[in-house]
Amino acid sequence: MYFRTKFVKGTPLVQLVHSYRNNERLPRQRVLASLGDAKIPEGEKHRIARAVEQYLEGTQDLLNSDLSQEATVWVARIVHLLGRSNAAKPPTGPTLDGVILDKVDTGDNVQLGPQLVALQAWKELGLTPLLEELGLNASRIGTAQLMVANRLIAPLSEWALIDWAERTALPEILGVRLTKSTKDRLYHTSDDLLKHRKAIEKSLRTHEADLFSLSRSVVLYDVTNTHFEGLCERNPKARHGKNKQKRSDCRQVAVGMAFDEHGLPLAHEVFAGNIADTKTLSVVLDRLEVPEGTLKPVVILDAGFASAANLSMLKERGYSYVVNITRGTRAKYAEVFENGHFEELPGRKNEQKVEVLKIADAQDPDSHLVLCRSAQRRLKEEAMISTAEKRFLAGVKILRERIAIGRFKKHGVIAEKIAALTKKHPRLARLYSLDYHAGKLTAVRDEEKMSDALSLCGDYVLKTDKTLQAPQLWSLYMTLLKAEEGFCMLKSSLGLRPNFHQKEGRVDGHIFISVLAYHLLSWVRRKLEPLGDMRDWITVRRLLSTHSLTTTSLPLVDGRLIQIRKAGVPDAEQALVYKSLGIDWKNAFPTRKSVRKA
Repeated sequence: MYFRTKFVKGTPLVQLVHSYRNNERLPRQRVLASLGDAKIPEGEKHRIARAVEQYLEGTQDLLNSDLSQEATVWVARIVHLLGRSNAAKPPTGPTLDGVILDKVDTGDNVQLGPQLVALQAWKELGLTPLLEELGLNASRIGTAQLMVANRLIAPLSEWALIDWAERTALPEILGVRLTKSTKDRLYHTSDDLLKHRKAIEKSLRTHEADLFSLSRSVVLYDVTNTHFEGLCERNPKARHGKNKQKRSDCRQVAVGMAFDEHGLPLAHEVFAGNIADTKTLSVVLDRLEVPEGTLKPVVILDAGFASAANLSMLKERGYSYVVNITRGTRAKYAEVFENGHFEELPGRKNEQKVEVLKIADAQDPDSHLVLCRSAQRRLKEEAMISTAEKRFLAGVKILRERIAIGRFKKHGVIAEKIAALTKKHPRLARLYSLDYHAGKLTAVRDEEKMSDALSLCGDYVLKTDKTLQAPQLWSLYMTLLKAEEGFCMLKSSLGLRPNFHQKEGRVDGHIFISVLAYHLLSWVRRKLEPLGDMRDWITVRRLLSTHSLTTTSLPLVDGRLIQIRKAGVPDAEQALVYKSLGIDWKNAFPTRKSVRKA
């Protein structure tokens, strides 16, 4: 509340004004009392207005106030005036302790639950003091929190993020509000984060290791890509390349990322979309900054990175490695897979059986091979071949029908369509022969090749320079699933795709914000899994989505309106999640109360 003086035909009119925000969160003012040309002491106007406000809220006792006698009289006079004006409005409906029950309502509900998790993860990872140290001001840090939280909870474009934020508790908790006219602040914040990317990732590596008492001995490395629907002409990294989502028609960038054996991200780099995967490994290893003379971690790689140059580079740098060499190599060891004396890993059910056999590498005396047979992965690969075969045959059927109705007539056109079909399904094209003769398209399955392909399902050949036993090497290689899982989360839940930007810096910034969101997600999982809570983030997010921040309005019989804004009470399952994550939901948002004339 505050006093203002306006002039009506040259006569001063003193008004007591209450400032508030409406349902659209826009600032508004309401005149509570008109006091004519009252001679209120100039030096105490603010304190008088504040005393009236506190008295109406029930937090001020006039008898024990430190106001002057004149100011105290003015407070009592204004409170009496407000009471008289309200007394003319008799209450309607049932009342309880002066509250008109029929008019009690709640409103201005905004989501709170997932936002509390994001803010707690941000706090635990020490990101605010880190960004302060890097020179970001409070407003920019709050905006960064809002952007990373959005990427964790409901990934959206910058434009849509503004509307989303207003339906959450984040603007009130962080003291940051965005409008369409201030959208550029999001871009500038992204630029600032990207500028300090290396320092932020280095700090997170160290902080997470201390926070979770981790001893890191493994680096998992993989590459994914993210494509653009537009030309992205202002981004020199946007290039056509082999796309994992079969969108080779679009330009893309490649993202190389290193994880530890716990699935926590260590560092990432954005490359041109047409770069060979093998050329990315050394760049990301440089980012890890492993000091000379310290024990280097074991690098776990999939087949696409196991080039001779990369293995030689790893040896020169003092890294040990475990790699899955190409699928085509399996056939070279078909006889060993069939007749070798494999060792079965203990403690596994029959459908999860894994057998391993360690042999010498005839081509590289410094390395050896581990042949692995996995029943579970055999079923998975057989299902993949079966699904791919169904898609291939469906494509053959469509092409055959189009030929039959005369859609394609020229032999040259039909040959092009057959070539395009085999290119789209390369794995199955090797197992089938397509022939067009006398106006008919036939697809003949090569049973011998299919039998050979199925017989090798679930068989793996690992190459390593480690002197560990075969069971240990298999377990070590299987940690690579953590990297696959990390990329899956980045692409599906954390907004790595789609990427709406065109400039190189904005594209890289978008990717970095997704990586920061993955750090927050990793914190959630590291907190819940040791307690036996194995639910994925999507499930936890859905559970907490109904916990809200709300305003309750209590109209009184004397004409005043009490408004209380506070967090709702979570249900038992929500409260358990908060307890597991160390979140004090009661004090996360301090209760706010206001009393004004209705």
